[in-house]
Amino acid sequence: MSAILQLKGVTRRYSGLVAVSDVSFDIEQGSITALIGPNGAGKTTTFGMIAGAISPSAGSIHYEGVRIDGVAPERLCAMGIARTFQIVRPLQGMSVIDNVMIGALNRTSNLKIARSNALDLLDRVGLGTKAFEMASNLTLPDRKLLETAKALATGPKLLMLDEVMAGLRPAEADRVMDVLSAVRAEGVTILLIEHVMRVVMAIAQHVIVLNHGELIARGTPSAIVTHPRVIESYLGTKAIHP
Repeated sequence: MSAILQLKGVTRRYSGLVAVSDVSFDIEQGSITALIGPNGAGKTTTFGMIAGAISPSAGSIHYEGVRIDGVAPERLCAMGIARTFQIVRPLQGMSVIDNVMIGALNRTSNLKIARSNALDLLDRVGLGTKAFEMASNLTLPDRKLLETAKALATGPKLLMLDEVMAGLRPAEADRVMDVLSAVRAEGVTILLIEHVMRVVMAIAQHVIVLNHGELIARGTPSAIVTHPRVIESYLGTKAIHP
């Protein structure tokens, strides 16, 4: 398959601090790829550069063959890139369904179609019965599910998920994994930051590992969990020898 996303020598500096250093990788179209690494590895900074919130200090980012580094987030959303955030912030003073409809209106101006699409997505992530509650009243796990629905509502070709499983119970995480597998089957490419290795092993075809802003490994999940540098810097020996 061809690459939907390519990072070439991407670097982000903050004065004397190098948050991401000369990172290059491709994301295969139609795949699920996990971006992993310890806290402070540069994962969220990398996400921010792909999604247009941060401009790289050096290097380039290409999406569907078009250079996109420096392009505004709203333009990237219209092009088919959607992301979630590690800290979830539902739109205040609005219901759960209204939060998702805002995203759905990215693809249609018809309110009935947007509403129907929003209800369908809420059912898929397990929030259908809470569609008309105020979003501010949701628990943290449900806010995570709402964040996923909001991103999916924009109709992405590339869906970027920042620790969407954090705070979810195993059964809730399994439900989200089922949703993501179905989304991938529909042709959507998924890039996710994830610390739960059970999730990574279950749904990812490819894994990219960052540490101190540098790419230290990439490969299949089974190869990554036995990679010496990944074990040393992130997983620890107990991941292989419990």
